[in-house]
Amino acid sequence: MKRYRKTERGGGLFSAIEHEQAVAVKNAGILKLREVIPWENFRPLLEELTGYATRDWKKGGKPPFDPVLMFKVLVLQRVHGLSDDATEEQIFDRTSFKSFLGLRIGDDIPDAKTLWDFKQRIEEGGREGSRKLFEAFGQMLEGKGIIAREGSIIDASFTEAPRQRNEREQNQRIKQGERPEEFDANPAVGRQKDSEARWTKKNNEAHYGWKNHVKADLKTKLILKSKTTPASVNDSQVFEELLDDKDQAVLADSAYHSAEHEAHLIKLNAQEFLMRKATRGHPLSETEQQTNHTISRMRVRVEHIFARMAQMGADLCRSIGLKRATQHNHLSNLVYNMDRYACLAR
Repeated sequence: MKRYRKTERGGGLFSAIEHEQAVAVKNAGILKLREVIPWENFRPLLEELTGYATRDWKKGGKPPFDPVLMFKVLVLQRVHGLSDDATEEQIFDRTSFKSFLGLRIGDDIPDAKTLWDFKQRIEEGGREGSRKLFEAFGQMLEGKGIIAREGSIIDASFTEAPRQRNEREQNQRIKQGERPEEFDANPAVGRQKDSEARWTKKNNEAHYGWKNHVKADLKTKLILKSKTTPASVNDSQVFEELLDDKDQAVLADSAYHSAEHEAHLIKLNAQEFLMRKATRGHPLSETEQQTNHTISRMRVRVEHIFARMAQMGADLCRSIGLKRATQHNHLSNLVYNMDRYACLAR
């Protein structure tokens, strides 16, 4: 009879510890964030946004999970593009997720409703918590001198939303900025109806949802600033909102070129590297074609950003409404920056 290697080793405390150590080595991709990101630096802002620090828990109620732990759960969710329910299931099931969060087998795990409530808390009351968290990490990067500021790239990508099945008349009213009254006749149905997302076409491909307009650092490929709009908004409409007096040079494709934008860059004392577009009767000269080629070779770095975010599932927003789409994009941009910083730190 042939002999085969046995897989049973016998359970026990030391076996579990050895397993966790092996997971830490095998899953360096996610655990690198645990070691590199200064998580405790976010605690004051998280406690302010959630109100955990000021609430008197002696009056009753179950104490909440640590806000830094919940923030790490949000990061974990964005890295893997998971829904709230899937995040709960994966934390319960996967040792690498527990290791990232600093949890052990048998510890209490935040459920899907707790995660949803935490996201609501950091945004409620117009606090724009996700934007503040993004900006706080940006300030940390600025303080470390990582952001080069030698050039800024402006571009946008689509964030898809759950597609609606409306009647033609309802869609016409939504385009006019109205919300059909029949949507809210049944609250359960109304909560699933999005009257703020929009359709658009690009390269004969239809998109429904939002746009994530970003300004990225040319050298480090870190996102510096962002703006979320419905998908139908033209890229050029938010160009000036993304710029500031720290920009030394600005690169963008031909959709952003206009006399107004050139004048705005002169006002900011920033070098202009906007690609030119040929028009009927006015083809591009050989010099303009060569300039476009040079700009394109540098501007393409922003596509690396969007490709990495797509790998993380950031191009799909499962929520309804502009407010939650904005939160989704801010958190996605923040997590991308964390992932990129971990690469730069190595």
